[in-house]
Amino acid sequence: MAIQTIGLGSVADDGTGDSLRVAGDKINDNFLDIYTVLGDTTSLSTFIEAASPTFTGTITAANIDLSGDLAVGDDVSLDSDGAILNFGLNSEVNLTHVHDTGLLLNSTNVIQFFDATQNIGAPDGTTLDINATDEIELNATLVDINANLDVSGTITGGGLMTTGGNIVIPDAGNIGSASDTDSMAIASTGIVTFSQIPALPVNSIEISTTTRGSFLVIEAGGTDGAGANAGDNIIDETDSDDIIFESATDLVGSVFNVIDSSGMVVRTINSV
Repeated sequence: MAIQTIGLGSVADDGTGDSLRVAGDKINDNFLDIYTVLGDTTSLSTFIEAASPTFTGTITAANIDLSGDLAVGDDVSLDSDGAILNFGLNSEVNLTHVHDTGLLLNSTNVIQFFDATQNIGAPDGTTLDINATDEIELNATLVDINANLDVSGTITGGGLMTTGGNIVIPDAGNIGSASDTDSMAIASTGIVTFSQIPALPVNSIEISTTTRGSFLVIEAGGTDGAGANAGDNIIDETDSDDIIFESATDLVGSVFNVIDSSGMVVRTINSV
Protein backbone atom coordinates (compact mmCIF):
# COMPACT_ATOMS: atom_id res chain seq x y z
CA MET A 1 0.00 0.00 0.00
CA ALA A 2 1.29 3.48 -0.83
CA ILE A 3 1.68 5.99 1.99
CA GLN A 4 -1.49 7.93 2.88
CA THR A 5 -1.06 11.65 3.56
CA ILE A 6 -3.40 13.44 5.93
CA GLY A 7 -5.10 16.47 4.42
CA LEU A 8 -4.35 19.56 6.58
CA GLY A 9 -6.37 22.20 4.69
CA SER A 10 -5.10 25.52 3.40
CA VAL A 11 -5.04 27.31 6.77
CA ALA A 12 -5.69 26.17 10.31
CA ASP A 13 -9.29 25.20 11.02
CA ASP A 14 -10.59 26.24 7.58
CA GLY A 15 -12.73 23.09 7.39
CA THR A 16 -11.04 21.75 4.24
CA GLY A 17 -8.68 19.22 5.92
CA ASP A 18 -9.34 15.58 6.88
CA SER A 19 -11.51 14.94 9.90
CA LEU A 20 -9.87 13.48 13.00
CA ARG A 21 -11.33 10.06 12.20
CA VAL A 22 -10.09 10.04 8.60
CA ALA A 23 -6.68 11.32 9.71
CA GLY A 24 -6.41 8.67 12.42
CA ASP A 25 -7.40 5.95 9.94
CA LYS A 26 -4.61 7.03 7.58
CA ILE A 27 -2.11 6.99 10.46
CA ASN A 28 -3.15 3.46 11.43
CA ASP A 29 -2.91 2.22 7.84
CA ASN A 30 0.56 3.69 7.40
CA PHE A 31 1.84 2.06 10.61
CA LEU A 32 0.24 -1.27 9.65
CA ASP A 33 2.15 -1.11 6.37
CA ILE A 34 5.42 -0.52 8.26
CA TYR A 35 4.74 -3.30 10.76
CA THR A 36 3.90 -5.68 7.93
CA VAL A 37 7.18 -5.04 6.09
CA LEU A 38 9.42 -4.90 9.16
CA GLY A 39 7.55 -7.26 11.45
CA ASP A 40 4.56 -9.54 11.77
CA THR A 41 1.83 -6.81 11.54
CA THR A 42 1.76 -6.47 15.33
CA SER A 43 5.48 -6.37 16.35
CA LEU A 44 8.60 -5.04 14.68
CA SER A 45 11.35 -7.59 14.13
CA THR A 46 13.84 -4.93 12.91
CA PHE A 47 14.46 -1.50 14.32
CA ILE A 48 15.51 0.75 11.49
CA GLU A 49 17.29 3.07 13.85
CA ALA A 50 19.68 0.32 15.04
CA ALA A 51 23.39 0.82 14.20
CA SER A 52 23.68 -2.74 12.84
CA PRO A 53 20.21 -3.86 11.75
CA THR A 54 19.36 -7.54 11.28
CA PHE A 55 16.86 -8.52 8.60
CA THR A 56 14.80 -11.69 8.62
CA GLY A 57 12.87 -12.75 5.57
CA THR A 58 12.97 -11.40 2.01
CA ILE A 59 13.97 -7.85 1.19
CA THR A 60 12.80 -6.62 -2.20
CA ALA A 61 14.29 -3.40 -3.50
CA ALA A 62 15.48 -1.91 -6.76
CA ASN A 63 18.76 -0.69 -5.23
CA ILE A 64 20.32 -1.09 -1.79
CA ASP A 65 23.30 1.07 -0.89
CA LEU A 66 25.23 -0.15 2.15
CA SER A 67 28.13 1.95 3.38
CA GLY A 68 29.32 -0.55 6.00
CA ASP A 69 30.10 -4.26 6.20
CA LEU A 70 27.50 -6.83 5.22
CA ALA A 71 27.52 -10.17 7.05
CA VAL A 72 25.41 -12.93 5.52
CA GLY A 73 24.79 -16.06 7.53
CA ASP A 74 23.66 -18.21 4.62
CA ASP A 75 23.53 -18.24 0.81
CA VAL A 76 23.86 -15.22 -1.46
CA SER A 77 22.17 -15.65 -4.85
CA LEU A 78 22.45 -13.43 -7.91
CA ASP A 79 19.41 -14.83 -9.67
CA SER A 80 19.60 -13.08 -13.03
CA ASP A 81 21.61 -14.13 -16.11
CA GLY A 82 24.52 -11.78 -16.73
CA ALA A 83 24.60 -10.58 -13.13
CA ILE A 84 27.74 -8.56 -12.29
CA LEU A 85 29.59 -8.49 -8.99
CA ASN A 86 31.60 -5.26 -8.82
CA PHE A 87 34.65 -4.53 -6.67
CA GLY A 88 36.34 -1.22 -5.91
CA LEU A 89 35.26 2.40 -5.54
CA ASN A 90 35.01 2.76 -9.31
CA SER A 91 33.93 -0.86 -9.95
CA GLU A 92 37.19 -1.36 -11.87
CA VAL A 93 37.22 -5.09 -11.11
CA ASN A 94 34.14 -7.22 -11.69
CA LEU A 95 32.96 -10.79 -12.15
CA THR A 96 30.21 -11.32 -14.72
CA HIS A 97 27.95 -14.34 -14.83
CA VAL A 98 28.08 -16.02 -18.27
CA HIS A 99 24.90 -18.03 -18.77
CA ASP A 100 25.44 -21.81 -18.52
CA THR A 101 29.24 -21.28 -18.76
CA GLY A 102 30.86 -19.72 -15.72
CA LEU A 103 32.30 -16.45 -14.47
CA LEU A 104 34.23 -13.85 -16.50
CA LEU A 105 36.91 -11.66 -14.92
CA ASN A 106 37.05 -8.36 -16.76
CA SER A 107 39.91 -6.87 -18.76
CA THR A 108 43.52 -7.81 -17.85
CA ASN A 109 42.80 -8.18 -14.15
CA VAL A 110 44.20 -11.24 -12.35
CA ILE A 111 43.19 -13.55 -9.53
CA GLN A 112 45.97 -13.57 -6.94
CA PHE A 113 46.97 -16.32 -4.53
CA PHE A 114 49.00 -15.73 -1.33
CA ASP A 115 50.55 -12.50 -2.69
CA ALA A 116 50.72 -10.40 -5.85
CA THR A 117 53.43 -12.56 -7.48
CA GLN A 118 51.22 -15.67 -7.63
CA ASN A 119 48.40 -15.02 -10.07
CA ILE A 120 46.38 -16.15 -13.07
CA GLY A 121 45.24 -13.68 -15.70
CA ALA A 122 44.89 -12.87 -19.40
CA PRO A 123 47.16 -10.06 -20.68
CA ASP A 124 45.31 -10.10 -24.00
CA GLY A 125 42.58 -11.91 -25.89
CA THR A 126 44.68 -14.94 -26.87
CA THR A 127 47.06 -15.53 -23.93
CA LEU A 128 46.53 -16.95 -20.44
CA ASP A 129 49.34 -16.40 -17.92
CA ILE A 130 49.95 -18.55 -14.84
CA ASN A 131 52.64 -16.83 -12.77
CA ALA A 132 54.50 -18.11 -9.71
CA THR A 133 57.66 -16.97 -7.95
CA ASP A 134 59.23 -20.42 -7.84
CA GLU A 135 57.12 -23.43 -8.83
CA ILE A 136 53.85 -24.46 -10.45
CA GLU A 137 52.96 -27.98 -9.35
CA LEU A 138 50.53 -30.24 -11.22
CA ASN A 139 49.49 -33.44 -9.42
CA ALA A 140 47.62 -35.98 -11.55
CA THR A 141 48.01 -39.41 -13.07
CA LEU A 142 48.06 -37.80 -16.53
CA VAL A 143 48.63 -34.28 -17.86
CA ASP A 144 47.30 -34.09 -21.41
CA ILE A 145 48.74 -31.14 -23.37
CA ASN A 146 47.28 -30.57 -26.85
CA ALA A 147 49.69 -27.92 -28.05
CA ASN A 148 53.27 -27.22 -29.04
CA LEU A 149 55.71 -26.72 -26.17
CA ASP A 150 58.14 -23.80 -26.05
CA VAL A 151 60.51 -24.42 -23.13
CA SER A 152 63.25 -21.86 -22.44
CA GLY A 153 64.59 -23.55 -19.31
CA THR A 154 66.02 -26.91 -18.37
CA ILE A 155 63.85 -30.04 -18.65
CA THR A 156 64.44 -32.52 -15.83
CA GLY A 157 62.58 -35.83 -15.94
CA GLY A 158 62.39 -38.49 -13.27
CA GLY A 159 60.78 -41.15 -15.43
CA LEU A 160 60.64 -42.62 -18.89
CA MET A 161 60.05 -40.31 -21.85
CA THR A 162 58.13 -41.89 -24.71
CA THR A 163 57.52 -40.11 -28.00
CA GLY A 164 55.36 -41.16 -30.90
CA GLY A 165 57.41 -39.14 -33.38
CA ASN A 166 60.90 -37.91 -34.05
CA ILE A 167 63.13 -35.89 -31.73
CA VAL A 168 64.58 -33.01 -33.74
CA ILE A 169 67.43 -30.82 -32.47
CA PRO A 170 67.39 -27.54 -34.42
CA ASP A 171 70.66 -26.69 -36.25
CA ALA A 172 73.00 -28.30 -33.70
CA GLY A 173 73.06 -29.59 -30.16
CA ASN A 174 74.45 -32.08 -27.68
CA ILE A 175 73.17 -35.21 -25.98
CA GLY A 176 74.97 -36.39 -22.87
CA SER A 177 75.03 -37.00 -19.16
CA ALA A 178 75.78 -34.71 -16.24
CA SER A 179 79.47 -35.67 -16.31
CA ASP A 180 79.76 -35.57 -20.11
CA THR A 181 77.19 -33.18 -21.53
CA ASP A 182 78.44 -33.43 -25.12
CA SER A 183 78.98 -37.17 -25.40
CA MET A 184 77.02 -36.97 -28.66
CA ALA A 185 77.45 -33.72 -30.57
CA ILE A 186 75.09 -33.26 -33.51
CA ALA A 187 76.27 -30.71 -36.06
CA SER A 188 73.97 -28.65 -38.28
CA THR A 189 74.91 -30.94 -41.17
CA GLY A 190 73.66 -33.98 -39.25
CA ILE A 191 77.11 -35.43 -38.51
CA VAL A 192 77.31 -37.05 -35.06
CA THR A 193 80.59 -36.83 -33.14
CA PHE A 194 81.27 -38.89 -30.01
CA SER A 195 83.47 -37.47 -27.25
CA GLN A 196 84.25 -41.04 -26.08
CA ILE A 197 84.87 -44.29 -27.94
CA PRO A 198 81.44 -45.91 -28.41
CA ALA A 199 81.06 -49.27 -26.66
CA LEU A 200 78.71 -51.47 -28.67
CA PRO A 201 77.39 -54.81 -27.41
CA VAL A 202 78.19 -57.98 -29.32
CA ASN A 203 76.04 -58.45 -32.42
CA SER A 204 74.61 -54.97 -31.99
CA ILE A 205 75.43 -53.72 -35.51
CA GLU A 206 72.68 -54.43 -38.00
CA ILE A 207 73.96 -55.60 -41.40
CA SER A 208 72.15 -54.14 -44.39
CA THR A 209 71.09 -56.36 -47.28
CA THR A 210 71.27 -55.06 -50.85
CA THR A 211 71.66 -56.61 -54.28
CA ARG A 212 75.31 -57.27 -53.40
CA GLY A 213 74.44 -59.27 -50.32
CA SER A 214 75.14 -58.53 -46.68
CA PHE A 215 78.09 -56.31 -45.91
CA LEU A 216 79.50 -53.92 -43.30
CA VAL A 217 80.86 -50.67 -44.71
CA ILE A 218 83.59 -48.62 -43.01
CA GLU A 219 83.90 -45.33 -44.91
CA ALA A 220 87.50 -44.14 -45.23
CA GLY A 221 86.67 -42.15 -48.35
CA GLY A 222 84.29 -42.13 -51.30
CA THR A 223 80.57 -41.53 -51.06
CA ASP A 224 78.40 -44.59 -50.82
CA GLY A 225 80.49 -47.70 -50.06
CA ALA A 226 78.53 -49.71 -52.56
CA GLY A 227 80.60 -49.30 -55.70
CA ALA A 228 79.59 -46.03 -57.30
CA ASN A 229 82.03 -43.17 -56.66
CA ALA A 230 83.56 -45.15 -53.82
CA GLY A 231 87.17 -45.26 -52.76
CA ASP A 232 89.25 -46.33 -49.76
CA ASN A 233 86.22 -48.15 -48.38
CA ILE A 234 86.57 -51.35 -46.35
CA ILE A 235 83.73 -53.80 -46.76
CA ASP A 236 83.30 -56.87 -44.60
CA GLU A 237 81.31 -59.44 -46.57
CA THR A 238 79.51 -61.30 -43.81
CA ASP A 239 78.87 -64.41 -45.90
CA SER A 240 82.59 -65.22 -46.29
CA ASP A 241 84.18 -63.00 -43.63
CA ASP A 242 86.38 -61.44 -46.31
CA ILE A 243 87.66 -57.86 -46.37
CA ILE A 244 87.15 -56.48 -49.87
CA PHE A 245 88.37 -53.18 -51.34
CA GLU A 246 86.18 -51.33 -53.81
CA SER A 247 89.02 -50.83 -56.33
CA ALA A 248 92.31 -52.57 -57.08
CA THR A 249 94.18 -49.28 -56.73
CA ASP A 250 93.35 -49.28 -53.03
CA LEU A 251 95.68 -52.27 -52.54
CA VAL A 252 98.80 -50.61 -53.92
CA GLY A 253 101.42 -49.90 -51.28
CA SER A 254 99.08 -50.81 -48.41
CA VAL A 255 100.11 -52.57 -45.21
CA PHE A 256 97.54 -54.28 -43.00
CA ASN A 257 97.95 -55.32 -39.40
CA VAL A 258 95.76 -58.02 -37.96
CA ILE A 259 95.44 -57.58 -34.19
CA ASP A 260 93.89 -59.68 -31.47
CA SER A 261 91.46 -58.60 -28.75
CA SER A 262 94.34 -57.33 -26.59
CA GLY A 263 95.59 -55.06 -29.35
CA MET A 264 98.66 -57.14 -30.21
CA VAL A 265 99.66 -57.48 -33.88
CA VAL A 266 99.39 -61.14 -34.80
CA ARG A 267 100.02 -60.80 -38.52
CA THR A 268 101.16 -58.16 -41.02
CA ILE A 269 99.93 -58.25 -44.59
CA ASN A 270 101.78 -56.38 -47.32
CA SER A 271 99.75 -55.63 -50.40
CA VAL A 272 101.09 -56.28 -53.88
